[in-house]
Amino acid sequence: MKKILFAAAACLLAIACKPEEGETTASLEVSPSSLTFGAEDTTPQEIAVTATNTEWTYILSEAGKEWISIDDGQEGKLLVSVAANPKAEPRTASIVFRATDNKRVKDRSVTVTQQGSENPEVYALTVDPASLTFAAEKAEAQSVKVTATGSGITWSAAVEDAAKEWINLSAEEGAEGETTLTVTVQDNPDTAERSANIILTPSEESVGPKAVRVTQEAKVLPPSLSISYEDGEVPEEGFSFDYRGHVQGGLTTIDIEAVNISWNATVSYDTGASNWVTLFPHQSETKNHVQFRVAENAEAEPRSCRLVISTDTEGIGPFEIAIRQEGKPEFLSTITEDTDFGTLTNSYVIVKPYKEGQEKTYTIWDMRFWSDDVTFDGREYTGTGDRLCIYVASDPIAANDQGEYYLPEGTYDAVANFGYDKDPLPRTISGGKEYYNPTFPSGSWFHKIENGEYPDRICITGGTMTVTRTGNSYTLTFSFISDAKYNLTGSFEGTFEQYAN
Repeated sequence: MKKILFAAAACLLAIACKPEEGETTASLEVSPSSLTFGAEDTTPQEIAVTATNTEWTYILSEAGKEWISIDDGQEGKLLVSVAANPKAEPRTASIVFRATDNKRVKDRSVTVTQQGSENPEVYALTVDPASLTFAAEKAEAQSVKVTATGSGITWSAAVEDAAKEWINLSAEEGAEGETTLTVTVQDNPDTAERSANIILTPSEESVGPKAVRVTQEAKVLPPSLSISYEDGEVPEEGFSFDYRGHVQGGLTTIDIEAVNISWNATVSYDTGASNWVTLFPHQSETKNHVQFRVAENAEAEPRSCRLVISTDTEGIGPFEIAIRQEGKPEFLSTITEDTDFGTLTNSYVIVKPYKEGQEKTYTIWDMRFWSDDVTFDGREYTGTGDRLCIYVASDPIAANDQGEYYLPEGTYDAVANFGYDKDPLPRTISGGKEYYNPTFPSGSWFHKIENGEYPDRICITGGTMTVTRTGNSYTLTFSFISDAKYNLTGSFEGTFEQYAN
């Protein structure tokens, strides 16, 4: 097919007719106003141009530049020829004639129409195969057979923008016939599969674009397993617990990073009883860990075991983590000598009088006393000194509108811990019991406080407290016995900072 391009600035200037002396009228006429060609008719047809007192040029529309040719004929005439139309659809273009030196002269145009072919050209574009799958690493090149059918057809190939960095093509364009398009890919650095399309676009609009789907497998990491604790290494010596084990139901968590590997966790007991460590393993694609809980050791003997994490891959594991637990001590006190803490002058006392409708045979007094160098803000103790906590049941006291309550005078005996859910006898003191928070211990305790910490303690299990009162001022005399059978003595003098509950 002959291809002629005409731009307005580059069009040929036809020879203008010279006006005779005295003429002033300018005009431009063309004949005929339309040309019709058959699908296979390539015989040129004439356009006669008559110009009076003006020069002229012509412009071929974009629609005809691929199939219309225009040549100079005899003076004042143009020869128009067309290429054979391979398609079934007719096609139309126009040639516009324009005066170049007189804007008042009206443009003229000639419509050129060519009939469609009775035996049109068939256009097609096929790809085989329509999908490719590559290995994650060191993938061999693969080929796609691109077949373009139809006279003059061309095509272009492009990789989607997101995949241009990892998909490469041997060619980006082709023409009629069969072309081998070679596709190569870069190694996939990710552990996720990736995919993209190669789009082949034909020059013929009647033929839609084709896509070749390219998929690359995920990078397969070698099997591995590592363990950590609180974002760091597991302690080389393992984990040690006192006889209480995991207080308040707490758990220890060992994080596991497992790559293409299966694992399991077991406990291997070294000494003493078994089944005192409970495991809670968790395995998923995104999170792996094993949690464990240590039960209270009711025996005096310490015990030990090993948490064993094994895998199904030879050469990886097993990993062993030591777990040790102390035996239950003979007593809870850490001070093993007679102690006299002198006279305490600071207090915080909560009294729980019974209300109307209750049938109480006692009233609870939650009492705390401390030395001058210790401060209590209602939540925690700071400073360094001594603190005494006693949990007392007195004779029953009813609530009143004045909010004035007095601890009855007399002697109170320390007995076994009666906690918060038992009905104690009046004039008794709840003995100490193991606790989880030293700020608020269970029962009656004496503590040494150092900079807000509790390094030493005495669990009160026996003895007496004597109460005397003058007005709002109390004198409490303490003569207690610890669970280690040592004496704890001292006193409190002053008024109560008292709150009713």
